[in-house]
Amino acid sequence: MLGCGGTITSPRVSRLLLAPITKTIIPTSTDSERFRSTSSIQGYTELARERSKTVTSFYNQSAIDVSAEKASVRLTPATLLYAGKSPDGHHILSSAKYLHKELPVRIAHRIKGFRSLPFIIGCNPTILQVHELYIRAYHVLSDFPAIKDQEMEARYSKLVQQLLDDHKDVVTLLAEGFRECRRHIQDETLVRNFLDTTLTSRLGIRMLATHHLALHEENPDFVGIICRRLSPKKIIEKWVDFARRLCEHQYGNSPRVRINGHVAARFPFIPLPLDYILPELLKNAMRISDRGGGIPHRILDKVTDYHYSTAEESNQDPRMNNLFNTMTNSGPQSGPMHG
Repeated sequence: MLGCGGTITSPRVSRLLLAPITKTIIPTSTDSERFRSTSSIQGYTELARERSKTVTSFYNQSAIDVSAEKASVRLTPATLLYAGKSPDGHHILSSAKYLHKELPVRIAHRIKGFRSLPFIIGCNPTILQVHELYIRAYHVLSDFPAIKDQEMEARYSKLVQQLLDDHKDVVTLLAEGFRECRRHIQDETLVRNFLDTTLTSRLGIRMLATHHLALHEENPDFVGIICRRLSPKKIIEKWVDFARRLCEHQYGNSPRVRINGHVAARFPFIPLPLDYILPELLKNAMRISDRGGGIPHRILDKVTDYHYSTAEESNQDPRMNNLFNTMTNSGPQSGPMHG
């Protein structure tokens, strides 16, 4: 019933819905040897009953419903930066306590989003797999005891890192799941809105978690993931070198890149998003010898569509074929110079 827009509120209803799992199998003549003893049948029934209890408990949505109604407490980069560092590590403990309250709420919001998907989409096995990842994350984070000392914080940080690793393929899984059920998608706006919210929220969750883990690192230029004195020129030069080598390998040549403006500027900023954005901008620019003239007005309303790409046109279904190719680097348009 997960992800299909319904909430199981009655144990009796749960048992009825899970009846195929819990029913006792009556042995046929060919199975008579295997199920000859009454104790074997009883053992199987007990196993099925225990499985039913586990599944029912796992899919119990009442706690998630409560968390999903809470508003998330948002932090700005400035708040994270000026929280600073304390010699006794109190800033790390405060960060862990914030995550301990905040992450279950944000994850509950995402679970609510999955439950709002149309029945046929929400029950797709791959999308259901992602939904279950979020439910598991909610439970393990909610069940973690209050963080009162550095030992508990260390255990919590280990859990957070494990969940980051477990969820690293979520974007790919979502792309595969929507591709599998694309013939059932009548309204592409529904998919776009779901992905806009889910992926934006996922980015925020991962940045908060990564920031907390980075607070453990001893780097005077950083507070967590925030660089105190980021140089746009230096980070651009790093990715220009990467994109040029890629372009030369692909085409045998690459255009020159000129950096103008306030090249000596430095300011606090989070470099992590730039490490995703800059190489894609530079690869696209080098592939089409971009002179920085801006986006043509005729395609301006398309640039935020998941299915739109300036890469070579595909001969396949233009409506859904490329919907997630740029998210997974797959499909006929993928290549080193296409992000």
